[in-house]
Amino acid sequence: MSDPDPKIQEAIAFFEQMLQTMPGDRTSLEFLVVAYEQTGQTDRRRECLVRLVDTLLSEKDYDNAQVIAERLSAFRDYPPAQAAVKRVIEAVQDQILQGQFQSDMQKAVVPAERSVSSSEAALPDKGIEVHALSHSASAAEMDLVWLWIERGFLAKEVGMDVLHVLTDRPVTETPMLISALALLDEQHPELTDGVMEAMQRASDVPVLPLELFEVAPAASGLLPSVFIRIKGVLPFAVMGGEALVAVMNPLNSALQAEVAMRVGKPCHFFLVNPRTWQAAADKVI
Repeated sequence: MSDPDPKIQEAIAFFEQMLQTMPGDRTSLEFLVVAYEQTGQTDRRRECLVRLVDTLLSEKDYDNAQVIAERLSAFRDYPPAQAAVKRVIEAVQDQILQGQFQSDMQKAVVPAERSVSSSEAALPDKGIEVHALSHSASAAEMDLVWLWIERGFLAKEVGMDVLHVLTDRPVTETPMLISALALLDEQHPELTDGVMEAMQRASDVPVLPLELFEVAPAASGLLPSVFIRIKGVLPFAVMGGEALVAVMNPLNSALQAEVAMRVGKPCHFFLVNPRTWQAAADKVI
């Protein structure tokens, strides 16, 4: 293995120092998990995953905790990893039981007080939803930047600059776009087209001039506005019962699967310039 890039080592040192003052900082842990993997530091990555599980559980982000637990389950001979997996299983089971209890209580109480519509009962807490979407988007976009660097789509120095911005942005209850391509376009617009062409070749997702389309409300309404804003995806048309969706990360197959599941229709994805995506999104959300 070649010597690690100095920029990566510098970033690792920065986030390790941050963890000394904020031991459970999620952003630092998520960055280091990826960075340790990139630099072949398996033991440190494993330890970081264990710490990340506890942070996710403290934030009640059970979906992502289960994802990390699945990774840790591979370390069968490392007791802290197996203990972390057990903590996740127990926490999820507790939530299932608690949810059932609350459901039973609601059935008993609501008729005596007032009728609650199904949409109202299913409405999630906005703050929790924004945080969960933002964290999953940040992790996916950081992975994308590492991929750009690995495949030579982008110089390491530029990629590290984008990573720093991604990790420094605070997560608030206000939905904010999290997109590596949009950040690259802000910092180095002269590189945007080249990276888009490289991603198009790698993904076979065609590039589309979104400015030539008028976004149909029936299409944009297929996804919650908070999801559109944070994840950088935008259904812009429905044709023959199938949705056409603009994305800025065509290499995130998990995101495409999630969009298709949420939309409930077959989806065709198109890579678009971040400026035209933003202009189109501003008109509908």
